[in-house]
Amino acid sequence: MRFFRGLPRVVFQAGILIPLSLQADPLSKPEKLTPAESRGKIIYATGQSSSGRPLSYKLLSAGEGSLPAKGVDCANCHGSDGKGGREGGVLIPDITHATLTRPSTAPLFLGRQRAAYTDALLSRAITRGLDSSGQELGSLMPRWTLSESEQRDLLKYLKRLGRE
Repeated sequence: MRFFRGLPRVVFQAGILIPLSLQADPLSKPEKLTPAESRGKIIYATGQSSSGRPLSYKLLSAGEGSLPAKGVDCANCHGSDGKGGREGGVLIPDITHATLTRPSTAPLFLGRQRAAYTDALLSRAITRGLDSSGQELGSLMPRWTLSESEQRDLLKYLKRLGRE
């Protein structure tokens, strides 16, 4: 009986303490995104421009025509953190800034070797489907149609990606 009388107090204390202990340390919170990074995140996560205009892309397997990016975005494949992974039998590359700005010297049976990306080479990969060494990216990688400002915003966000 005594156990049940003290139970509400224990439940109340646990209800207060557990949520407080789950909060992140304020020092570890990521910095707020800049306006350009925020616009880039919209492109990355939704396949739309920051104005809400749907973007378009081309796929090698779909011919020359552009396709609307309705339901297609970078995060679908590369993940919200940009670290990629495996989707079925397809290896989706890690596109975090730390990874892209280092050359890949992986043995050829594990992937492909490539030079480090610069902003210009990354823009080329996103819009034309060529990696930093000029090799064609996989046919599943969309060739995005982006304005200069959308490219800059997306690159700003990609530099932040993986550090959030």
